[in-house]
Amino acid sequence: MRLLVASVALAIVCVLGAADRGASAEAYLRVIAQQAPVHSGPAATYRTVYDAHRDEVFEVIERGTRGYWFRVVLEDGTTGWIFGELVFPFEVGERDQPGLFRRMGRAIKRTILGPTPQPYSDVEISFSAGMLDQEGLFLLRPAVLIDSRWAIEAFGGLSPRGQKDVFVGGAGWTLRLTPGAAVAPFVAAGLGVVRVRPKADNFIDRKETLMGLSAGGGFEITLKKQITVRTDYRRWILFDENKSQAGNELTGGLAIFF
Repeated sequence: MRLLVASVALAIVCVLGAADRGASAEAYLRVIAQQAPVHSGPAATYRTVYDAHRDEVFEVIERGTRGYWFRVVLEDGTTGWIFGELVFPFEVGERDQPGLFRRMGRAIKRTILGPTPQPYSDVEISFSAGMLDQEGLFLLRPAVLIDSRWAIEAFGGLSPRGQKDVFVGGAGWTLRLTPGAAVAPFVAAGLGVVRVRPKADNFIDRKETLMGLSAGGGFEITLKKQITVRTDYRRWILFDENKSQAGNELTGGLAIFF
């Protein structure tokens, strides 16, 4: 009986220890070579258990004590070792946070969030929908990533309204405050042209072209499978030589990196 109790207690301790290790593992790596063999041990002489390809991402659970090797978790739950010269290691979030609630939050974050592809990309295209001045707004925002922080971004879209359609287009810049993070805030500003076109049955309003200035920011949130959700909040000012008007943009959508 004592042996049975001791065995059960040992099993519980092992399970809790494994769960805590899983909750605290926040290191990842991305394959930067065209192919990278994953071995059964931390050396090239060990058996190859998997052939990884460029841009695959793995969770790191151990760093080799000799040589530049990482132990990673494969998709089927098994583990293997990959050479560090063929990958780029990075982290998601802070490490070694004590406390039950912090560990729970970290475990939830690991379940939902994933590594962002932004630091390894050259182009971003985001599709957003929401509201501008309490009217509908649909936007396409392609961007060229200059480095991990700065991007030159164009925008174009439509705000369909009851009596008129408002077309917007222009360009601006984006500054990422925490590049590479799974939850990455950014600030942005843009300048462009706004074309107001009345509907066919609207004989009161007239066609007009205004300048549009926007400034604000938002978040890019990378989920599992590298799905990136983007939210924007910006203040818009539409103006010409005679008048000006302001409105708030609140949009959300998906971002794709190449």
